[in-house]
Amino acid sequence: MAERETGSVEAVAAAMRALPVRQRNRLLFDLLAEAGATGIVVPGTNGEMEGSLADRTIILKYLKNKSWSVETVRLMQAVFTAHGPGSWIDLGANIGTTVIPAALAGAACHAVEPEPANLQLLRRNVERNGVAGRVTVHEAAAWHEAAELAFEIAPANLGDHRVRTAAPDSNDAYGEAARATVTVSARPVDALIDAGSLAGPVLVKVDVQGAEGHALAGGAALFGRADLALMEYWPYGLRRLGTEPAALFAAVAGHFPYAALLADDQAPESVRLARFDDLTADLLAAEDENRTVALDLVLSKERTPLWTG
Repeated sequence: MAERETGSVEAVAAAMRALPVRQRNRLLFDLLAEAGATGIVVPGTNGEMEGSLADRTIILKYLKNKSWSVETVRLMQAVFTAHGPGSWIDLGANIGTTVIPAALAGAACHAVEPEPANLQLLRRNVERNGVAGRVTVHEAAAWHEAAELAFEIAPANLGDHRVRTAAPDSNDAYGEAARATVTVSARPVDALIDAGSLAGPVLVKVDVQGAEGHALAGGAALFGRADLALMEYWPYGLRRLGTEPAALFAAVAGHFPYAALLADDQAPESVRLARFDDLTADLLAAEDENRTVALDLVLSKERTPLWTG
């Protein structure tokens, strides 16, 4: 009897191993959740990350790839290697996948995250990776004013929680009307972070699911101080929060005259800065076809890339 049971277990294990990695990992998450587990800890190049089993995007991909935002982390590391570790400001820090490698590189970091469950994981991951002394965690949404805001909870992508300022309508693309909401505190970026106290070089990551225009409006001092910013451009998310892409670009241009698109897995040495106005003209012309596509922008004060030294 025991031999038959052992053989059955081995057959099931062999069948699981034969599955494509993505299906195998999803099955693993399902089995762990069925057993009563709520989270998983995954070692990788960004650090040892704890994530929720409900998250079928960030921590699931981290389990598969053992990395996250490779191009962003490489660019940040190249800048700090060339100029020494300065400051990393992470607006939309989630569970810490980019702030932790910045802290491990020696930077003084500020991690801004409003959602309670992600915030708890962020704090644990900071402690787990031994960088608590270099990371200041701010429990807030990056915004243009102090407010208490409705915050949508995405059920399977815990990186897609978002501020909600109006009821979802017939144009919603991600089932937003069915999302639960919680109330979070929002604060102006400059009220959270004293830009004048930051050691350079100052790098800012802005990935706040369409609230980028609001973060810019509340962070004039920070973005004025920043040498480099890495910002998500997502027309759909921007418009849901009342920001015209052209208005976002006009605000960005006041701080950063040069920019580049950052492709997945792109090496820093292949990133070429151009005039920001030239790049945005192409992006605006392609907005209809890219409405729900998120692109990553590198924004720079200088034409000479910081990461080249």
